[in-house]
Amino acid sequence: MLSALPAQAGENDLVLTRFGQFVQTSETCANACGYAVKDEEGFRNLTRDLGQVFAPRFSAPAETLGEAGFAINLMTSLSFIDNEADYWQTGVQDRNPESSLFTGHLQIRKGLPFSFEVGTDLSYLFASEMFDVGAQVKWALNEGFYYFPDVAVRGTVNTLLGSQDLNLITAGWDISMSKAFNVANVMSLTPYLGYQQLHIISSSRVLNAYPQDTRPPQFDTSGGETFSPEFVFEQKSQAVNRFFGGVRLNVWIMSFTLEGVYADNVTQGTLAAGVDF
Repeated sequence: MLSALPAQAGENDLVLTRFGQFVQTSETCANACGYAVKDEEGFRNLTRDLGQVFAPRFSAPAETLGEAGFAINLMTSLSFIDNEADYWQTGVQDRNPESSLFTGHLQIRKGLPFSFEVGTDLSYLFASEMFDVGAQVKWALNEGFYYFPDVAVRGTVNTLLGSQDLNLITAGWDISMSKAFNVANVMSLTPYLGYQQLHIISSSRVLNAYPQDTRPPQFDTSGGETFSPEFVFEQKSQAVNRFFGGVRLNVWIMSFTLEGVYADNVTQGTLAAGVDF
């Protein structure tokens, strides 16, 4: 019972050391001599896609909950990726990513005065140890005004947890528009659509391209045995334009939402169910 258990990794966990290649500079060294060459483009492409996989879902029209409102949503989502891309096959644990990644989400929102709303969300990528937490604030510029559609802006920020090598933050803003329609006086149907600009900020911790040699890095300025297998991806930001649309059905306090998100590299489909009260 006191012995340590072996570390477990899911098939979707990341192995970022593969984005570095150890280049040997001499065959005559007593030990390995050389340095690490890193694949900047592959790392940026992988984090760009992964940031979208973990980005917070919208799962609600533009209207807010009202000053006393409260909502809890459970969501399942599929993110469709280019699983044949080299960076996905290099980056994931089993080198054989699926064409769609399955995530689960919990979203909690609270209405505030003056058409404001705040919320928090938790996401988990199945077959991995990675999850994501974040917060959001929304302000309805117009809601419930005669025949005009509701319009709202929202800001979000999220951070990735559970990856020992990757630092990943997503921050974004979006604008949405929606209109509710009464159905038989017992339910309402609310289609919505919008645009989001998502900023993905990524960097890595120290990585080792030659882990089989446990020596610390050694630098010989006279041209002798230089051993430099470690490398780091510096913090960089990427902006992604995304378009989304969906429809929500409200029956009493129950809500059901179907949503789709389109971007150049990752498209998503989400099904949500929850309570609004």
